[in-house]
Amino acid sequence: MKKRDTLFELLRDRAAFIVSKKNLRKIMTSDKTEDVLESVKKYSGRGFYDKIRLAQIEEELYQLCKRVADHKPKIIAEIGTWNGGTFYVWTRTNPQAEKIISIDLPDGQYGGGYDKKRIKFFKEFAHGRDKNELYFIRGDSKSKDTTEKLENILKGKKIDFLYIDGDHTYEGIKKDFNIYKEYMANDGLIGFHDINTHKEGYGVVKFWNEIKEQYRFEEFIKKDSKVMGNGLIYLNKL
Repeated sequence: MKKRDTLFELLRDRAAFIVSKKNLRKIMTSDKTEDVLESVKKYSGRGFYDKIRLAQIEEELYQLCKRVADHKPKIIAEIGTWNGGTFYVWTRTNPQAEKIISIDLPDGQYGGGYDKKRIKFFKEFAHGRDKNELYFIRGDSKSKDTTEKLENILKGKKIDFLYIDGDHTYEGIKKDFNIYKEYMANDGLIGFHDINTHKEGYGVVKFWNEIKEQYRFEEFIKKDSKVMGNGLIYLNKL
């Protein structure tokens, strides 16, 4: 009985994936930022692939995306992928990108941890693209094992845009910044999520306020909002 149940679950998941992949391809009709963000809301899948979730305020993410797209990054890395919302956005708004890398901790405290089987769905985000290669590292961003995997993917190249949305503690985000800054291009961009989230256990605000004055920076915060917010620093400009 257990074996039949397992087979049933596998067949059900396969059917859900096929339908979800078909529906995903229907919404991927434009590279424009506003269209890509709208397509996230339009998407409707099945089963394990039912939604592409964005834990973002749309106008804040829109402004950040425009800056990133204007920079035309060849290599993008994201720390903290959760249900793939921003990973989808980076992929669809940057057709010129050659490598887009997800680093995500399974069962992470701040919403991380996509299941291995969801990777096949995330890979569909690059459908129709010849240049985009997607990579997935499921592990602690601060571990040697993770950075070794990253180095193997980069093969001596540098990251043009890094988005940090993983460990939200002060020490955690500080470590991520210091570790991954060494892998950045000289003119690279680093984005931070939750620079306006004032909650217990969240240290992004503190670190952001410390680091931003060392670089040219921008803040994308919805008027009168007390949560979320995106920050962007330009490594080569004061």
